[in-house]
Amino acid sequence: MAAAARRLDNIQRTLGTQATSSGDKEVLTSSNLTGRTLVLNRPQALNSLTHEMVKSIKRHLAEWQRSDLCDVVMLRSNSTKAFCAGGDVVKVSSTFKTEGMAKALSFFQDEYQVNHMLAAYPKPVVALMGGFTMGGGVGLSVHAPFRVATESTVFAMPETKIGFFPDVGATFFLPRLDGQTGTFLGMTGHWLRGRDVVYAGIATHYVPNARIPLLEQRLQELGTQDYDAVNDAIEEFVEQPAEFDYGLRDVRAAIDRCFKHNTVEAIEEALEQEGSEWAQSTLATLRKMSPSALKVTLEQLRNGRHLGIRSAFDLELQLAHHRLQSHDMHEGIDALLVRKEKAKWEPASLAGVDMRELHKEYFETGVNYKVPFVMAADFNEYPHKYVLPSEAEIRAIVRGEDPQAGSLGMTREQVIQFFEVQRKRKIGVKEKVAWVLDNKTKVQADSYALQWVQ
Repeated sequence: MAAAARRLDNIQRTLGTQATSSGDKEVLTSSNLTGRTLVLNRPQALNSLTHEMVKSIKRHLAEWQRSDLCDVVMLRSNSTKAFCAGGDVVKVSSTFKTEGMAKALSFFQDEYQVNHMLAAYPKPVVALMGGFTMGGGVGLSVHAPFRVATESTVFAMPETKIGFFPDVGATFFLPRLDGQTGTFLGMTGHWLRGRDVVYAGIATHYVPNARIPLLEQRLQELGTQDYDAVNDAIEEFVEQPAEFDYGLRDVRAAIDRCFKHNTVEAIEEALEQEGSEWAQSTLATLRKMSPSALKVTLEQLRNGRHLGIRSAFDLELQLAHHRLQSHDMHEGIDALLVRKEKAKWEPASLAGVDMRELHKEYFETGVNYKVPFVMAADFNEYPHKYVLPSEAEIRAIVRGEDPQAGSLGMTREQVIQFFEVQRKRKIGVKEKVAWVLDNKTKVQADSYALQWVQ
């Protein structure tokens, strides 16, 4: 009986989550067969990241990278409400005020280091994005090769609301979304829910919450580091959409029209001219934000289109260094998160922000702080593509610019079939490609083939 009890105890210890250290119970681990899981366990704060949590995650990622017993790494939450709602910026602001720049900035250094580790990790990483996935939580998920959204997922980058800027690699990933979607999300903090996160190109799969435990078990027993095998295993649990029900579907063209401009003033003017209910609501949202944060964010995202991932994180650390010294970051955090009242921005208007001076301060002046990368990987596009086809990919096929499809014109059905074969009949491909073709192409007058139109 004693031996049986010991065996049962060992099994429960292996399958159950455990504290990563005696002093930190906010990041737990679960080990089963060849799967390893990091479990965020700060539910009372919606798993907002502390510096100790970041260091704990880094420690375990490094350990599992070296382990021959680990094939797949997963990240999930113990909370039904949130994967991770962001970084603990209240603590960061307090640290800056009491302990100085170096101590406060070290949080961002370690956080960005972990974000880059996830992007460069040599083993499959699966982020299970149930609940609020915002700010720092986006950094823990969007760089992983596999990002699983559920019906409870709420994605947002709301940093401009507190006078900061979208970081954790947003410089890299937001400009690579369809059209001006990333600029819109980064400037407004707009929420995307459920399957929208997949259609936007942020999540790679949509799996209902009820299937997540079974998915985790399947990945634990998979016994391989083959990325395609991991993808196929996740696809077993994906729910087929009834239709292309994308929350931004009806405003995608307007987003591109309004957010294509390179100044915040021009974007606001375009929204005024658009005149729709969506445009007026978006304009009202922007006018609540810190004017200087909006201008930093727009310049950041325009730069990000041309940066590799390491340079993107280095730029963010430079911006964080300067933003920590600003009035608006601390005012935004104190007003909105502590005092629960409207923030008083300085300057209070876009006209009061001298863009030449802002560019010189934030983007031209170097700092001594650098992200202490622990992995050498650098790239201009994510190395693993398990997302739905992007509008840019579809455009290249229609225009004959992708050598995989040849230079001859293709019909609507041929383009859809091409992507279904390329993506191995991935669920959601047909619906998204068909919608993009319906809105971005027309049949040439003298041919059966499609023509891309703006």
